[in-house]
Amino acid sequence: MYDIERITKIINDIEKYKKELEEFKIKSKKDLEDTKTLHASAMVCLAILSRTIDLGQEILVKENMPMPNRYSDIFLSLAKAGVLNKKEAEDINKLIAFRNAIAHNYFDLDKNEIFRIISNLNLIDLAIDRIKRRVRK
Repeated sequence: MYDIERITKIINDIEKYKKELEEFKIKSKKDLEDTKTLHASAMVCLAILSRTIDLGQEILVKENMPMPNRYSDIFLSLAKAGVLNKKEAEDINKLIAFRNAIAHNYFDLDKNEIFRIISNLNLIDLAIDRIKRRVRK
């Protein structure tokens, strides 16, 4: 049985962080030239990606699926469970890879990489929609 309260909290956190990021009004790489905006955006992206990982883990646990050793395998496992298709899982994995880059190599990231993350966060919305449908069943 799914922990609806925990899943709802995770999704609400993701949506809250995405809303905060939208308040920065980042429409192009140029909007990340200000270092405050760049660093703040990177930290909000880190929070979004971390909570997305939490969401994937929560679904795997509740479906009694084995927990992968790497974050990048979580969404492939969700694809095997039929929550996402393989392409969607692979696309989300590309975003998740940036989570570690932000967390462990923060000073090496540039505005191009942060903008690429921001530009692809809609993939997480897709995963959330699929997970919501799965949980409702």
